[in-house]
Order: sequence, then structure tokens, then C-alpha cells
Amino acid sequence: MNLANIPEKYRGHAAFSPVSFKNITLPGRIVRSATELFCADENGHVVQKEFSAYTELAKHPFGMIVSGHTCVSPEGRSNPGQNAVWDDIFIPDQSKIAGIVAGAGIKIILQIGHGGMKAEKSNGGRPVYTPDNMSVEQIRETVKAFADAAKRAQKCGFDGVQLHAAHMYLLSQFFYEQYNHRTDAYGGTGEKRFRIIRETAEAVKAACGDAFPVFIKINGDNNINNERYFADLCEAANICDAVGVEGMEISGYESQRAGTPEAPYFFETARNLMEHTGLPIMLVGGIRKRSEIDEILASGIKTVSFCRPVMQNYDFIERLFS
Repeated sequence: MNLANIPEKYRGHAAFSPVSFKNITLPGRIVRSATELFCADENGHVVQKEFSAYTELAKHPFGMIVSGHTCVSPEGRSNPGQNAVWDDIFIPDQSKIAGIVAGAGIKIILQIGHGGMKAEKSNGGRPVYTPDNMSVEQIRETVKAFADAAKRAQKCGFDGVQLHAAHMYLLSQFFYEQYNHRTDAYGGTGEKRFRIIRETAEAVKAACGDAFPVFIKINGDNNINNERYFADLCEAANICDAVGVEGMEISGYESQRAGTPEAPYFFETARNLMEHTGLPIMLVGGIRKRSEIDEILASGIKTVSFCRPVMQNYDFIERLFS
């Protein structure tokens, strides 16, 4: 974590102090949240532009960097420029990213996911999975694909993985009642709709060892029945805590808002969630001021995450504290 351009008086700030989770300690509490760069080649391999981006990011004061959304299986590729990790042939690509970031003393986490309905037109004509059309066997195969991808991440030198269960990708779709109409063990109640996510976290732990860090990114709200969704989210957070998930990064149903944020988008939701769970909570979305970082960290939220600001200006954090 490079503090060279942070004024001396701020180097002891909470944002640049170590923070511990169950199985991992970050050197600082500012996170570069997963930001997909959409520039992989047609086969899912990382290109030089992305290596260069991580080289630049690693020069700045992040405690952890979460890599861009990486696909665990061919039918789940959500866009033509998405990185892949569904085969060992991708290990050299991801090993290079892990090495670039780890070499700078920053923790590096691989975000892994499956596009679900968002894979339509981008997965080479393969079947498009949704909660409603998947067989139980396909669910089990997908859970295994996540576990296999996490094992590759571990071999590559990543410090852990983040399960992408937000933004209406497959795991997210399962958790939303408007996308999941199943009547079996994977649908109905919030606990059942969360089951595939729980099983995925458990499968990753079984493949990589209980001490291998697993984070989750999930939406904190819904556009219908939000009160019921929040109750389900509280239950999901406690399930995550019970199976050994490190922390839950809160995003939202409407995550890509236009214009200048008036306030962090999901702060109130995250703060309310902490009243119902002991799982560490992380926050992303609309954070643009040093005073907001202060308030968020003082509330007990473990980390603050940034996406677009630090991709537009790599020195965004230094500017906030200058």
C-alpha cells in the first residue's frame, strides 16, 4: 500500500490502518471494488491494457483490490470482453494480475461470477441459464464451476475470491423473487432462494480450505417488496457468517446511477444491516468525499470501496486526502 503521496498527517487515518476479517488482514480499509474493463480477447484472455491498469492501480493506497468480474463457465460469459477462469489455460493470465498487485503489498481478490440471463448473445450460442430453467443437476454443475474457479484463483496467488451475487447476474437472480419462481429447494423463501449462494460458498471452502477467504457482493435492496427483501438479506448475511464468509459488500439494485452522487447510495441500508448480523459489512457506491469515508468507517462498516472514480483518476484517493 503506497502512502507516498498521502500527507503525513493523514497516514494514521482509519482509512489507512489495518483491518482484520476472519482469515485475512488488509493493510488499509480502502478497496478498489471489482470493475470490469471489458477488454479481454475473444477467448477470454487478459490483454496488456488490463495488466497496465493493475500496474497503475498497485501504485496507490488501497488495502485490497478486487479484480473485474471473471466468468466461471463458458455459458455464463456476460459480455464479449469478459475475462475467463473456467479452465487451467487462464491460470497464467490471472497469475500475472495477482503478482502485480501482491508485489505492491496490496491484497488481491478475484471476483468470480456467472452471467445467467445476462449471458444471452455473449456465450457463443450456449444455453442461457436462469433460476427458472435450470435443472438441479445444472445448479450443481454451476456450483462446482465456482469452486473450480476459486481453486484456480488460489493457485494463481490470489488472497481470496469474491462471489458476484449482485447486479442481476445468475446468483443475484436466484435471490430475487421476481426472477426466481422455483418451487423446489432453490426457490420460495429467502433462505431457499439464497441456497445456491450458500452452497457455492461452502463448495469453495471445501475446495480451497476453510482458511481461504471468501467474500460476497450482493444488492442491499429491491425495486419491489423492499421490506421483505431486507429481511431476507439479514437472514442471508447470517447464513454467510455461519459458513465462514469473510464479509459482505453492499451494492444495490440500481448500481450505476448517472450524475454526481448527493450521498453514498447504500449507506443507510448497510448501517441498518449491521444491526441484524455480526458479518462484517463493506460498502460501495457513490462515495466521493473524505467526510463520507470518515462517517462510514466510524459507523462500524469495515471498508469503503471505489469503482469509477479510481478508474477515471487513479490518484483519486490521494486527491481526497491532499
